[in-house]
Amino acid sequence: MAGTGRRDRERAIRLASRSDRAHAESSDVVVGRDGKPRCAWASAGDRGLSRYHDDVWGKRTYDQSAMFEALTLGVFEVGLSWSTVFQKRDAFRKAFRDFDPTRIATMTERDVDRLLQDASIIRNRAKIQATVDNARAMISASPGLAALAQSYEITRKHAPRSLTDLSTSTRRPRRSLSS
Repeated sequence: MAGTGRRDRERAIRLASRSDRAHAESSDVVVGRDGKPRCAWASAGDRGLSRYHDDVWGKRTYDQSAMFEALTLGVFEVGLSWSTVFQKRDAFRKAFRDFDPTRIATMTERDVDRLLQDASIIRNRAKIQATVDNARAMISASPGLAALAQSYEITRKHAPRSLTDLSTSTRRPRRSLSS
């Protein structure tokens, strides 16, 4: 059985599109049982993590709550594994009011203390407080995070095939942020 996984991987790579084959041949990419190439971190057999990889991770969004969720989960991941944080994603969503920055910004010291008692999330005072502070900063920022991200949007006709296809510097926003 040891060779079965390798044969499945090689077969899936042969059947994949040319660009998917190039990515799948990388050691950082694993082809799942469904034939889809995924980052190695999303291929540990956790179906939820695979769905997150396919449906959320790396997808462009300008939804404020989705952007804030990514920021928040990234804060909580520091010093931990992504799978540890991901397993608590639903609990974080509940604790942090569906990742709505406007609602999170109203959280008080008492709310922070309450979350420190919530065993369903990672109970780190600095990270919880950072989430509240980040929400306050996000709602007071002008332009907002979504507008800022859109101003740097890159539209490509094709995915880069190698690192040499990627820009080595950040370009200026395509439009003034104050307009």
